[in-house]
Amino acid sequence: MDIQNKTILITGASDGIGKETALGLAEKNPKMIIMACRESEKARQAHQLVCEHHTRKQSNVVLEFVDLADLSSIKDFVGRLSHQSIVVDVLINNAGVILNDKQQTKDGFEMQFGTNYLGHFLLTELLLQKSMISLDELQPARVINLSSHAMLFGHIDFDDIHFERRKYTGWKAYTQSKLANVMYANYLDRSYKGLIANSVHPGMVRTQFAKNSGMFHILDIALYPIFYLLSNSPAQGAQTSIYLASSPDIQSGGMYYMNSKTFTMLKNRESQDEKIQEKLYIYSKNAVGEYLTQ
Repeated sequence: MDIQNKTILITGASDGIGKETALGLAEKNPKMIIMACRESEKARQAHQLVCEHHTRKQSNVVLEFVDLADLSSIKDFVGRLSHQSIVVDVLINNAGVILNDKQQTKDGFEMQFGTNYLGHFLLTELLLQKSMISLDELQPARVINLSSHAMLFGHIDFDDIHFERRKYTGWKAYTQSKLANVMYANYLDRSYKGLIANSVHPGMVRTQFAKNSGMFHILDIALYPIFYLLSNSPAQGAQTSIYLASSPDIQSGGMYYMNSKTFTMLKNRESQDEKIQEKLYIYSKNAVGEYLTQ
């Protein structure tokens, strides 16, 4: 796909894989890159760096602030884009958190499910609702959801998604959120003509995000040198997202990618079950419903 006339929206583009995805796509000179980030000096610095890689005018790289843990912030963000008559051709739902201890979003959702999945669900649904994603069967829009092999261990507990009754473990919450991302991509891909939706495992990547996981308390002391040798840099981790956003070879969706190739060796049964996908979609619409109907 020639992206020189395309508008690309990337969440979580202030550092790590998101920033490297923006840098890699900037070198392909798209019409516009929208870097959707939490407000920080780090985001401003990343924006300046991406501007320097884009050979068109710097105004073609836009920094927008949004908090994916706050549904009202997401709605306001989409409203700002709508006022500018922006239509997105490539949506990369990249932002995410990984936590050991239980936290809640502003709206009372478990933080990892609320940020990694529900925030992106609302963002995507609002863009679709307002016809701000370019649904064209000849040149389909692309939606790319960042997931992880952690989703292979995930399970959507519809009776207690937000760990209000069961014992909280950060790992279970994380795997649930990443499974939800894959299920939503698969649901989108089969529900819309003119849209291709896929999921990405970026690999084991050396980022601050990864260091926030509990295993790094041990790795920092004993095994980090081995992890460093076996893992990818953020730039390497971004390559599959860049590939899915720009390659003319991508003609279909509902797939799970790693190293710019479909990964079919292992699957989570729930991610392929259309009835469970539908159940998750209905749950999610109810969870964020007031922000979709206002």
